[in-house]
Amino acid sequence: MRAIVRKVSSSFENALAKFFGSGPTDLSEALAQHDAYVSKLIDFGVSVRVIPSHSDYPDCCFVEDHAIVAGDSALLTNAGHDSRLGERKEIEDALSVDLNLEYMSEGARMDGGDVLKFGDKFLVGHSKRTNRKGIEDLEKFLNSRNYGLHVVEVPPESLHLISVCTSPVPGKLLAPEGWFSESDFPSEAEIIWVPKEEAYAANVLPFGDKVMMAKGYHSTLKILQNLNLDVHEMEMSQFREADGSLTCLSVLYD
Repeated sequence: MRAIVRKVSSSFENALAKFFGSGPTDLSEALAQHDAYVSKLIDFGVSVRVIPSHSDYPDCCFVEDHAIVAGDSALLTNAGHDSRLGERKEIEDALSVDLNLEYMSEGARMDGGDVLKFGDKFLVGHSKRTNRKGIEDLEKFLNSRNYGLHVVEVPPESLHLISVCTSPVPGKLLAPEGWFSESDFPSEAEIIWVPKEEAYAANVLPFGDKVMMAKGYHSTLKILQNLNLDVHEMEMSQFREADGSLTCLSVLYD
């Protein structure tokens, strides 16, 4: 497993925020939390490439939003917020070393935080950052690689689909009570509901029988432990204040 990550910008305190947070307040703490995240990836055996940050892009550490990986290829997105479009070039250059690259068409907008691989298909959220044209482009990219697509309407309380829905183990989805119904998801999925007040903890990052989760969500911790997972709690307070989560901080691929 390989990962692309990007260092936290010196302007991170100006990052976009509206949903889980009101904006990060402590750059030094954000840097420490990011260092711990990278160290944990390395502990899990991931080969990590770290890209320098850029002061012009407060949100640039959230690299997941710029690429959707399927097999040996990546679809480069047009980020859903105009202020983030300039972040993509560094991700493009890094991924071009290992993957074949394709590009979304003009007018298509998508954040990778709306896309989750789930078995032989991908879930994609229709959200404030991902439009129908972006979903059409993604479907073409995936269909040519024999993957299906399932569209989920993202509730207004959430920035992205994966902000509040991930898959800790194959066949199961973690999601907050009251934000979705079972009919929103593929029929074969088993939905594990976390308490509504722990919606942020539904974003987890699995590596086989190990999983990262945000620190401080006791009910979700017990749920994951009951799945016989080795749970690693990560301090994510500064990234939460920027509406960011664990998955946002890396582009992962084989």
